[in-house]
Amino acid sequence: MSTLPVRVLTPGVTSGGAGRVLAPRELTERQRRVLQAIVEDYVVTAEPVGSRTIARRYVTDVSPATIRNDMADLEEMGFLDQPHTSAGRVPSDAGYRYYVDEILEESSVPEEQARLIERVLGTKMRQVESLVQATVRVLADTSSLISIVLGPQVEPASVVKVDVAYVDKGRALLVLVTDAGFIETKLVDVPESLDPAKLKEMTDIVNGLLQGQTWESLTRPGTLRDLKRALRGYEAMLDNTIEFLRSSLEPVASERVYISGVARLLDLPEFRNVERAKAVLGILDREQIVSRMLLENLAEGVTVTIGRENKRREMADCSLVSAPYHLGRHPVGAVAILGPKRMDYGLLLSLVELVATNLDEALDRLA
Repeated sequence: MSTLPVRVLTPGVTSGGAGRVLAPRELTERQRRVLQAIVEDYVVTAEPVGSRTIARRYVTDVSPATIRNDMADLEEMGFLDQPHTSAGRVPSDAGYRYYVDEILEESSVPEEQARLIERVLGTKMRQVESLVQATVRVLADTSSLISIVLGPQVEPASVVKVDVAYVDKGRALLVLVTDAGFIETKLVDVPESLDPAKLKEMTDIVNGLLQGQTWESLTRPGTLRDLKRALRGYEAMLDNTIEFLRSSLEPVASERVYISGVARLLDLPEFRNVERAKAVLGILDREQIVSRMLLENLAEGVTVTIGRENKRREMADCSLVSAPYHLGRHPVGAVAILGPKRMDYGLLLSLVELVATNLDEALDRLA
C-alpha cells in the first residue's frame, strides 16, 4: 500500500451521553486492542463479539470480566453498539472511524489479485472506454463487492495533427493526434486511383482546416463546407473522416459512472432485508448522485466514508472507499468500492490504491 493519506472525515467521536468530542488519546492501550478485536472479528463473522471470544483469541492476558468492563466503557463512549438480541457488541460508525484513523495498519493486496489487476490493466487498449470498463470489472472481481468508476472528466479535445498513410492498395490509415496527447487511428477505404502526391496534398489542406478544432467547432457549417471542398470527389473518404473525428473528439457525457458487482450486495447479511437492499440499489441507479459522491472526494486523495458520514440516508449502512486516478498530474476520475460498514478496510484501501495507480499508468500509455 502506498503512503497516500486516508482522509479523516471527523476530527473526533461524539459520545452518546454528554455530547462531547473524545480525542483519540482517551482510549487506553487495552481499550484499543479490544476495539480492534471486535472490529476485525465482526468483519469476518458478521456476528456480535463477546468478551469470552476476545479473551480467548485476541486479548489473552486479561480475564473476560476485565474485557467486559472495557466493552462497557467503549459502548458508553459511542464506539460500540449492543444488538438487542445479543450479549456481544458490534462496532458503531464511530468505532469504525476510530479503527480506520487510529488503529488500522498498512495492508497489501494478495499477490494473485495484484497480478490479475496488473495483467488486465497492463493489456494494451486503444480506447479510454474499454480501459474504464476493464477497470470496473477487475475491481469488482478482486473486492467481491460493488465497484464504481467515475469516467475521466476532461476538457473537450482539439486536433493537433491529422495524418493519412497508405497501408496497401485501396486502404489507408487515418491518424489523429489530440491536445490531450491521445493518438487515435482508423483504417479507411480510399480510391485505388488516388496517388500518394494527391493524398499528401489533401492531407495538408485538411490539417490546415482542422488544427485547433474541437468537435463543436468542427460541426459549424463553415468548417464542414471547407472540409467538403477539400475532399470533393472523395465523398466516401469524407464520410469516413468525419465519423472518425466525431468518435475521437465528441465529448463523452460528463460524469459517466460505471458500476459492476451489484448482485453481490444481495449475498451480504446486512442486505437480506429487501427494503434496505432496495434503498442502496435505488441510489446506484441514479448516476448523478453516485457521480456527485465521488466528485466531492476527488481532490481529497484516498477516502473512506463510513455509515452516516454518507450524505444520503439510504447509504447509512454502507461504507465507500475511493481513490482518484490521474491524467498527467491532474485527478480526472475516481475508483471506488461500495459495501457494508463491516468490510476489510485495510485490504480495500490497498486495492483501490493499486487499481488507481495501474489506471494512471494505463492512461499514460494511451496518451
